Amino acid sequence: MGDELPRLGAWVKLPAPESVELLALAGFDFAVIDTEHGAIDLRTMSTMIGLARGCGIAPFVRVAGTTPRDVQVPLDAGAAGLFVPQINSVAQAQDAVRAVRFPPLGRRGASTSGRAGQWGRAPLGDYLRAGNDDVRLIAQTENVTALSAIADIGAVAGVDAVFIGPMDLTVSGRFQEGSPEMTNLITAAEQSCADHHIPLGTAASADAAELLQRRGYDFLVLGADTTILRQGAHALVNSVRTATPGAGR
Repeated sequence: MGDELPRLGAWVKLPAPESVELLALAGFDFAVIDTEHGAIDLRTMSTMIGLARGCGIAPFVRVAGTTPRDVQVPLDAGAAGLFVPQINSVAQAQDAVRAVRFPPLGRRGASTSGRAGQWGRAPLGDYLRAGNDDVRLIAQTENVTALSAIADIGAVAGVDAVFIGPMDLTVSGRFQEGSPEMTNLITAAEQSCADHHIPLGTAASADAAELLQRRGYDFLVLGADTTILRQGAHALVNSVRTATPGAGR
């Protein structure tokens, strides 16, 4: 469906549209407005989506679930795609597709009066085609069962890519971070996606280049606005904190 997935993104957790603008200026390809874990209301989310489009960065939304309230508002507001958490089986992936896609693939309600319909300007046929062909549905696989079935989940019609959620996988599997069991499970999932040509993403940090160049990932989420702010502030303070006042006098 559609073109290649944008490659480098970040979570947006702060309810501040300026976070989206700053990520665009930093050169990110997409932002994921996090309504699952972030305290972002619907009005702010819609503003972020519009601002992202104006700044040339793709606006994705991580939703809390697949109820009409979860998915309809961001889609009508013009989201480029949705990250749907806890898709741990083919049946759950199919349910997500039904929530996100227009008939005959799903049951999404239609209204061209929002940003996705160019505020009523878009012909109905173009609006429906874009919703089914251009809007991306990213299934987050976040437990052991999900990773074992990751290629089957990714092959569900209407799913565009799968995303390995390392933190939820660690918690749900009761793994130690970096444990051989967890590493082997992820490696097997990566290979399964490669064998079946399933686009794959994950959250990354220092290992981002390796994930793209050697391990076959198609897109990465490189932290969050909150993390970037904390790390930058910490580095700035530490660079000055070690200085001794008056030492050079």
